[in-house]
Amino acid sequence: MKILIVSDSYPAFDRSSYELRFSRLVQILAQTHQVTLCPLDVPYMTQELGEAAVELYRQNLIDQGVKVADTGLVPALKSDSFDTVIFILFVTATPKNIAAVRHWAPAARLVIDSVDVQFGRYQSKARLTQDQRDFDHAEHVKQEELAAYREADFILVVSEPERQLLIPELPYKRIGIIPNIHPMGDFTPTEARDGKSLLFVGWGAYGPNVDAVLYFAREVLPLVLKVIPQVCLKVVGGDYPEEVVNLNGGAIEILGRVPEMKPYLVKAYISIAPLRYGSGVKGKIGEALSFGLPVVTTSIGLEGFGLTPGKDVLIGNTPQDLANHIISLLRDPLLHSRIGSAGRQFLEKNFSEAVVKNLIIEQFSALEAASRPWPTLLWRRLKSFVRRQAETHLLWRFRN
Repeated sequence: MKILIVSDSYPAFDRSSYELRFSRLVQILAQTHQVTLCPLDVPYMTQELGEAAVELYRQNLIDQGVKVADTGLVPALKSDSFDTVIFILFVTATPKNIAAVRHWAPAARLVIDSVDVQFGRYQSKARLTQDQRDFDHAEHVKQEELAAYREADFILVVSEPERQLLIPELPYKRIGIIPNIHPMGDFTPTEARDGKSLLFVGWGAYGPNVDAVLYFAREVLPLVLKVIPQVCLKVVGGDYPEEVVNLNGGAIEILGRVPEMKPYLVKAYISIAPLRYGSGVKGKIGEALSFGLPVVTTSIGLEGFGLTPGKDVLIGNTPQDLANHIISLLRDPLLHSRIGSAGRQFLEKNFSEAVVKNLIIEQFSALEAASRPWPTLLWRRLKSFVRRQAETHLLWRFRN
């Protein structure tokens, strides 16, 4: 297939689990298909990351055999006859962009990769806060998101719970699952860990992460320190607001963005993910599991993984439960080893690159083989023809 992928930027594969999944999706598709990537907002990416980083990500695509079309969506659509157009995130699938696809590539299958179902995250927040404004915002996002998905021929999500969230709203749509991809961490299980070190990883501009750090620092960590005063929490991730940065000191280290995660994942003793709202499969948990690091999280953090509480991961939904699990892991080396090993084995079986690669191949092979109703295709071609004729013979008159 000839595939056009439309996103807001190039995949910055080393910055988050979303970007890594995006990068691997492009890479895997490029192995068996002709792939073009159209980034819609390179100037913003350049402003945020700098020209050198942007060029690195761009060149990485080219090295994988991906054609880069960075002069806009319409020029990209006109550059080839695409069989499939994939929008990364529903916010890129605006009515204007969808209309452009239907006009210039009426026969193309239109795919939207949700990355995570955003209205699910906002609904989760509203249930936590019980604030009517949060409920209203969640409903607004839901209507916008569903409107985009209704235009798609195929929708991708990262987990079965998100698929189940969409099915009642879009009962006749094809919805496939491509989960996060986690390379297995390169480490030796016998490497010495800091027996009192807790690790939280997450982007500080993401609301659920900010809430999680503040919640843990204010309500959970004091309970742990009463029993084991030497414990230290390290928070890794950039762009945290001042209220989080001001926590730095004593038992908390706010480290900001770091050049490489491996040293922290190898050294830490426990990964925490005390998320109280959110959606999707949490990359911070998968990354920790890939390094054999025991994870203490909440039911929200567990969503979408299929992990078994007490076997692969420890779950607590109150400050005391979270603190008790952390204290147990700090005091019991056998429990620590068992949970860490089981979590890593689960991840390798379900979220490793080899496993997800097969899922991607299966999903897109099925998409390629699926026939589309000829009346729909005929209608799209007819609309495209009428628009072009109107543009050529009529509409130009009104622009003079």
